[in-house]
Amino acid sequence: PGDTIMEASSLQMRRASGRQASASSASTHSVAPRVFAVKRLQGSFRLQSKSVCFAEGNGVSSNGATVVETQAKPQKPSFTNANFPVDPEGRTYHLGTKRGEVANRVLSVGSTQRAQLLSQLLEPPAPGQPLFTRLSSRGFLTITGRFRSIPVSIVSTHMGMPNMDFVVRETRAVVDGQLAIVRLGTCGAVQPPAKLGDLLVASAGSIAVRRDPDAWTLPRAAGGRTRTQPYATTLPVAPDPQLASLLVEEAAKQVGADRVVEGLNASADSFYSSQGRTGGDFDDRNEGLIAALCKEYPHLVSLEMETFHLLDLARCARANSVRGVGMCIALAERYSNRFLDYASLEAAELAGGRACLAALVRTPLKNDASMGEAAPEGVPYVWAASAAQ
Repeated sequence: PGDTIMEASSLQMRRASGRQASASSASTHSVAPRVFAVKRLQGSFRLQSKSVCFAEGNGVSSNGATVVETQAKPQKPSFTNANFPVDPEGRTYHLGTKRGEVANRVLSVGSTQRAQLLSQLLEPPAPGQPLFTRLSSRGFLTITGRFRSIPVSIVSTHMGMPNMDFVVRETRAVVDGQLAIVRLGTCGAVQPPAKLGDLLVASAGSIAVRRDPDAWTLPRAAGGRTRTQPYATTLPVAPDPQLASLLVEEAAKQVGADRVVEGLNASADSFYSSQGRTGGDFDDRNEGLIAALCKEYPHLVSLEMETFHLLDLARCARANSVRGVGMCIALAERYSNRFLDYASLEAAELAGGRACLAALVRTPLKNDASMGEAAPEGVPYVWAASAAQ
């Protein structure tokens, strides 16, 4: 059987042959898991593989690099409960995490590479332990450690509202107590004052922009009915005000107040059609879409695909159990057609990541299990001191 390994530099999954574990660990592991040393190499991350046993090492390689673990072999467990699938260990269907592995404060990022990059900002979750890392069979990466001594998790969310739905709902299911989620993504800046490389905070909330297929199905006029518009927008959904305020404050500390822009975000259901990208292959009917959005929403600053759904789920969470806000790096200027270079993007990711983590750890939460409040007995929290024993 082969090991599933991840290469952050290319963000691709590939197969490599497994190696048999040493005799000393054969009783518990028939195949040695792959462990990777995370090293900075010309401004990016590369993962160097080593064959070691889970029982060996302390999460630090001989050259001092942090190491993260991945499963030796993809598991195909049986799931129960078709309404909300979990495996026999209580692991969720898409993220693959269970209670005790995800902290109450979560930084949601789009790419696996960004999650790896920002993991260098974390301290171990417990004394003598490496960062907790789990890569699910669906490609969701969860990393749990501490920031300024407070447990936090970084979760790679991938792209689009369905993936954000997986992350928020499945994280909510395995966290005890109130949950705070900050999204750090990339976006298009749709109009000044937002400009390339700025940190754009959705302090005014977010709207959704959706392509309506009925505009292509219905005739232009049917029984006197006016043809539906190709694109529809929702009413704005607000972020958590305290979390948004702290995020603006911390972002200004990192990049300066002149590079932090507050405003309204828009989350589209496509990278192409409902974000106004034009081409000759499809009848998208989206010419002038961005201009129309800016006219209707003068304080609109960012356009991406996830923030609205985070805020929407946060407001729908019972008993105010989820608090959320989004901040995006202006990766592109849609009004000038310019794109941010990679070196500037990585610097912005690190600055934005520090700001998000700092805002999270300053946010008080109710019944915060990661701080020992109302934590159920018997849950093996990875940040607990007993986890190192």
